[in-house]
Amino acid sequence: MSIYLIRHGQTNGNRDRILQTPDTPLSKLGHIQAQQLAHRFESISVGNIICSDYIRTQQTAEPLRALKQATFTLQPLLRERSFGDLRGKAYDDIDADFFDEGYAPPNGEIHVQFVARVKLAWDSILSSYQNTQGSLIVMTHGLVLRELIKQHLIINDGTPSMSDFQNTCITEVNSKDQKTVLSLCDAQHLDKGSVIGAAV
Repeated sequence: MSIYLIRHGQTNGNRDRILQTPDTPLSKLGHIQAQQLAHRFESISVGNIICSDYIRTQQTAEPLRALKQATFTLQPLLRERSFGDLRGKAYDDIDADFFDEGYAPPNGEIHVQFVARVKLAWDSILSSYQNTQGSLIVMTHGLVLRELIKQHLIINDGTPSMSDFQNTCITEVNSKDQKTVLSLCDAQHLDKGSVIGAAV
């Protein structure tokens, strides 16, 4: 049994490089990716799915939830980092490096707040796994995944760049030590035409 950390499917915001709002839904391609993701788990026992409460993560989890009939829980700690007043704006229209750790988005989360929340999210993930029969699916967002890997997991190649986090990519964590990454940002379940680069 493993812990699977998964990024949501594509949205138009991903495609168009726009900082997204909580109610941003999946694009047509994102729904296809969600179906392909579910097929990836056809032969894997899934006991529990915990999911960010944003629309795009819930929509990504739905085909998997229907297939596996697993316990399903919404977890606000798994939300993407809030960029406050910048949400809804195109990357090119923002005159700042908003990914920089020292940048404070207006009415959003500063980096240290985000890191602290991700730590609470990881504690929640481990607690959920202790009560799960079968593998645990964690459906979340690109920046959350990157921070989880950076702060709490062990990989050989260092922290991956944001471009490694394709939509519906899967990072598998060894449930025995709950630290070792068995596979990183795997998107082999996607058809060639279903793969795009990462964006928040």
